[in-house]
Amino acid sequence: MRPLALLLALAFAAHAEENRYDAFSKTIMPFIGVFAKDRKSENRAFTLKVRIEQSSDLPAELNGASAELAVQVPDKIRLHGPLLGETFTLVREDEKIWIYPGAKARALLDAAVAGKELPPAEKKFKLGEFELPFPEKQLIFLAALFTIKDLGTESVDGVECRAMDVSLMPELAKSLKADGWVGRLWIRPDYTPARLTLAKKGWHIVLRFEDVQFAKELPEETWAPSSAEAGDVLRLEPKEYSRFLRAIGGGK
Repeated sequence: MRPLALLLALAFAAHAEENRYDAFSKTIMPFIGVFAKDRKSENRAFTLKVRIEQSSDLPAELNGASAELAVQVPDKIRLHGPLLGETFTLVREDEKIWIYPGAKARALLDAAVAGKELPPAEKKFKLGEFELPFPEKQLIFLAALFTIKDLGTESVDGVECRAMDVSLMPELAKSLKADGWVGRLWIRPDYTPARLTLAKKGWHIVLRFEDVQFAKELPEETWAPSSAEAGDVLRLEPKEYSRFLRAIGGGK
């Protein structure tokens, strides 16, 4: 190889190696930017559809199951997916919450209350707005908190994706009690995630991102029951919503 061609090849390889942090940042920042109040992006919402490809220590029926998530700041979320052997839709719009199917959701809540698994409802409980768990000025350092290993490219659903192993910096992982966790991320050319593996010793889960969309806002019907859902909706006050989340979490 001629000297000039060799130098160009080495420069390209070095550039690609440097850009693994850029690729990771371009993948996670659109999600984080939705919650940033001082954001430059107009996107205030996102939707995604995710499927569990495989997992350990989860009920067999969850393997292959799909879930859909819609989020819009400051206070709207819709989750549709499998839960405790059923498929539920849970929606929060400001302080209004509803769940479908309502009869089954009420049965779960009542069973937890009867079994004394739940503490008394907090009468003054209120739902806050979505916000980042750290100061926004620290966003520019976010990617630097991870150790990233570039694994080259791999095809996912016929699309060449960039694969990388991602883990928290050892000191941070230790402080957060997240030692031993490793993520493997496949990134599409448009920087949306295609697949994510989360693993630690003796446990793993593989998620396939089948659709990811960002928007300034989502249609109003996103937060309303469909015609099929409207006949069996449980509406909850915020204090009861908190108890329902504890009920499905085993009282935790």
